[in-house]
Amino acid sequence: MKKIIIVSLLSLMVIMMYSFSRAEKKLPEGILIPEGYRNWTHVKTAVNNPTFASHSGFHHIYANPKAMEGYKTGQFADGSIIVFDVLESLPQKNGDIYEGKRKLIDVMVKNSSHFNETGGWGYEEFIYSDSLTTKALHPTKEQCFNCHNTRKANDFIFSNYRS
Repeated sequence: MKKIIIVSLLSLMVIMMYSFSRAEKKLPEGILIPEGYRNWTHVKTAVNNPTFASHSGFHHIYANPKAMEGYKTGQFADGSIIVFDVLESLPQKNGDIYEGKRKLIDVMVKNSSHFNETGGWGYEEFIYSDSLTTKALHPTKEQCFNCHNTRKANDFIFSNYRS
């Protein structure tokens, strides 16, 4: 009877140790819109061409402190987060262009161990159906990385920081 209890306890310990080691290798809970990102450094604003479909409009780009180091050095460390806040562009009769409603927010997170197939970057896109509702799209590798892969020499980043 003691042998059965000892073998059972040892088996349970092995299963628990295996489970904990596997849990540590899982992806993070998902990429979310970082709270307070608009208080981060504003990297730049660009107005994209209307032919760029869903990504046309004003692109306000924000970077957390780790990402700002990457903009300065050209190498983005794990923990770098870049947020693209994309708003409609509304051309006016006088030639001015005003911001409209929010269209989407794209978030890039650097985590080399979890996103090694995409240069260390994870991507998420949040579509706004109105000013209060978001829907995460969970883009595939092909949807984001195929374009970003053309910027491998710049650590897969399109934007630069104008000092």
